[in-house]
Amino acid sequence: MLWIALHLPHLPLQALRWSQPGFEATLAVAVAEQHRLLGVNRAARARGVQTGQSAATALSLAPELLVLPRDLRREADVVEAVALTLGALTPNLVLQSSGVLFEVQGSLRLFGGVRHLWRRAVALAQTAGAQARLALAPTASAAWLLATSGITRRRMLRIPACARQLDRVPVAALAELVPIPPRQAELLQALGVQRVGELRRLPRAGLQHRLGKALSVALDRAYGEQPDPRIWFMPPERFEVRRELLQRADDAAVLVAAVEALLPALRGWLQLQWHAATELSLRLRHEHGREPLPDTVLRLQLSTPSRDMNQLALLWRERLQRHALAAPVYELGLALEASVPHGGTPGELLAAPGQTGGEHAALLDRLVARLGAERVRRFVPVADHRPERAQRGVPITEGAAPKPASAEASSALPRPTWLLSTPQPLASDDYGRPLHGGPLALCSRAERIEGGWFDGGLVRRDYHVAVGADHRLRWIYRERSSAVAALDPGAWFLHGWFG
Repeated sequence: MLWIALHLPHLPLQALRWSQPGFEATLAVAVAEQHRLLGVNRAARARGVQTGQSAATALSLAPELLVLPRDLRREADVVEAVALTLGALTPNLVLQSSGVLFEVQGSLRLFGGVRHLWRRAVALAQTAGAQARLALAPTASAAWLLATSGITRRRMLRIPACARQLDRVPVAALAELVPIPPRQAELLQALGVQRVGELRRLPRAGLQHRLGKALSVALDRAYGEQPDPRIWFMPPERFEVRRELLQRADDAAVLVAAVEALLPALRGWLQLQWHAATELSLRLRHEHGREPLPDTVLRLQLSTPSRDMNQLALLWRERLQRHALAAPVYELGLALEASVPHGGTPGELLAAPGQTGGEHAALLDRLVARLGAERVRRFVPVADHRPERAQRGVPITEGAAPKPASAEASSALPRPTWLLSTPQPLASDDYGRPLHGGPLALCSRAERIEGGWFDGGLVRRDYHVAVGADHRLRWIYRERSSAVAALDPGAWFLHGWFG
């Protein structure tokens, strides 16, 4: 087996960056717990502030330092979001307090080997907005030790090479595997033990007597001498991720950046569940004033199920830029409202000609996000023989209506792609032939359409396909109703154009 450990160094500070990327680019920021600094950004280090200092000491060095309390819930959200993002690589995930372990032996052939899989994991971590340190080893404990110890060489494929590298790991790094009380740490320092290899060379009986059995078991698991069972991460049954912003957002650009950072987790969840999204919702919580405003909920319906995060990011960008915020936003939540089972698209050596359904659906989704569902309409057939009333426009998001029997019966007859809203009267020559830029030649037999007696809109027409001197096909008819025929027995009208 092969394991990759993804460690998130300085997780308390990364959790702040995850809440709103770039907010501390020019500010000196530190995260503290019990008046002790757990993480500082670059601007704070430039002013002499270091991790481990007391908050009072740090403020004396940099009075403008922004000291924020540690938020364990936000850190757990970051780790879970990274784990869901890595679900695009493997379903075998293990959550750690400051990172994720994932077993990749079964994914090597799928992604083209260790190097390609490694690069893919690094890219996924970056898309999730995480600064990660990765390591690969034959055991889970060894991978985690290599990732958290600061050692430069962190990719080991074989147990012997991994054991030699583990011997160089500082003893202090063992605290990532098993708790080491201060008394035991002092004992190891008194013995002059600095590396794990030196600790392993000590007599085993005495080591267990003084340091406990848990440390020996942890070492045996890291070196592959004992089984290392793990509890797999189970994704939630429903995808819903919240993101609290440290600074209020009153601009769509800030919200777009926050939403895009959540989409990789959505893609991982969909792949872990073998689903594709059909409807998403975005809940915006507004800043409370004297009168609290209700949350704003934006919905995104897809014409076809999708896992394409680039498409979803584009749609949310269009949707948010079109929406006017009622008040500044301090928290947002992305939820998957509906999805369908989706095992992926089978690959083809050569794409079939004319297969542009995906591009057409993506275009429709983008138009809906930009213009609104009420402004993007499609035509559905209506059970009426009159051509001008045989279809009606409905919102593109409305479900497809059943095809009427009349449309099925007349589907073999020629129908133009462009139907004029009002038929255009045509002149005729002395012989009663229609004229439109010259004489028109009839290319089809008459198709008589009669209807509308039931609603007072009676029509009696004989339709023909006609061609003119410009070689364009027209759909024309001769009026047969008594009112028009009494005035002009040979009245012709242009009703549509063929593409």
